[in-house]
Amino acid sequence: MRLGKRSASTPKPAYRAGDVVTLRSGGRPMTVSWTGPVLFAPGYWLICQWFGDDGELQQEMFAQETLERADNALAA
Repeated sequence: MRLGKRSASTPKPAYRAGDVVTLRSGGRPMTVSWTGPVLFAPGYWLICQWFGDDGELQQEMFAQETLERADNALAA
């Protein structure tokens, strides 16, 4: 599969850059900085950023299915 092309089995992206999400299992709010398909796994993946307890900027890639929109994100 070529990047940028979506097959019939690939779901549409649920999030876009700027959205605030959390892990479905819990955790602090994170801002989506990138979303799209990757070569190593099916579906959409998101790169998210957040500030850790020490104030350091953190970044990680997550499968779209592991995330949900943050409730009351401005108060977080």
